[in-house]
Amino acid sequence: MTSLSREFESEQHAFLGGRARIGHSVADVLVREIEDRIARESLAPGFRIGTKQELCERYGVASATLGEAMRVLRARGVIEVRPGPGGGLFVAEQSPLIRLAHSVLQLRQQGATVNDIVAVLDALDEAVLRDAAEHRTAADLKDLDKLLAELTKVWGDPVAGLHCNWRLHRRIAEISPNAVLRTFYLNLVDYIESESVGESSTFDVMGFHPDTQERLQIHRDLVEAIRMQDETLQRDAIVRHRTLGR
Repeated sequence: MTSLSREFESEQHAFLGGRARIGHSVADVLVREIEDRIARESLAPGFRIGTKQELCERYGVASATLGEAMRVLRARGVIEVRPGPGGGLFVAEQSPLIRLAHSVLQLRQQGATVNDIVAVLDALDEAVLRDAAEHRTAADLKDLDKLLAELTKVWGDPVAGLHCNWRLHRRIAEISPNAVLRTFYLNLVDYIESESVGESSTFDVMGFHPDTQERLQIHRDLVEAIRMQDETLQRDAIVRHRTLGR
């Protein structure tokens, strides 16, 4: 079987013409592969995925890489590790939020397009921005300002600008105390980014240009609306930020 390492290298060349994929390691690919398999095959809680040695051999990865992937999967509540004879990695009993995340992973098999996902994000943005404005802390604002400064620097880069844009949206969503809204939004953003790695344009919308200075100013206004906790600024920024139905 082709190792994940070789698959990962192939993806790098296919998506970015030989440049390294931003923010994606072999462990990231392994995490996605295991999550996709659980969702694709509808593996039940308690299903034995394999031992550490079996998984290293199956996917052609080093023990340290598998260990890194396991830490992520356990933190997400996807797997549990049982020691001793007959032990190994097992599908964990999943909370409703984990099941929600897996349902997002299945969207790819169901043929969902990036535009389908963006339409849902456009509908959720107002609730996400309202929560962020209401609950933001000084530390949150510091992080948003840092991301905004970085976004300004890389805005003209079609790859780095795209990734930084989504990091900003992720950080805004992370402020929300609503676990369902936060989890759903973040998983949708992950889906969009995974489908558009290396692309200069995320969306297929006539007349829409994601890298204009006007678009950059809209993101500045989103952060300012959060800072000022002003509902009028929030509504105005959200309307101008919408990608579909413009």
